[in-house]
Amino acid sequence: MTATQALRYNEWKPQWSLVDFGSLEPMVRGLEYGAKKYAPRNWTKGFPREKLLESMMRHMIALMDWEEVDPESGVPHIGLIQCNAMFYAYHSKRNSFITND
Repeated sequence: MTATQALRYNEWKPQWSLVDFGSLEPMVRGLEYGAKKYAPRNWTKGFPREKLLESMMRHMIALMDWEEVDPESGVPHIGLIQCNAMFYAYHSKRNSFITND
C-alpha cells in the first residue's frame, strides 16, 4: 500500500469477488420456478429442517445417478441443490426452522 492509496479495513469482511456468479444461474432458475409454482420468496416462510434436507438429498441422489435435469421443473438438479443449500443457510442463520412437534 502506498501513502496515496486510501485506507480500507476489510480484513474480515466477505470477499464477494471470489464468487463466480455465473455458476449461480441454475439456482436462480430454481428460484424462478419456485416463485411461479408457489410465490416469490415463499421459502422464507420456512419449513421443517428435515423436509429441506430430504429435498436436497433427493436432488443429490438424482445427480449422482447422472440425471442432470429435474423432470418436473426442467431446472438442473445442481440449481435445486443450490436453492436448498441457500434455504438451509437462511433458516439456520435465523434459527427459523419449523418444528414438527
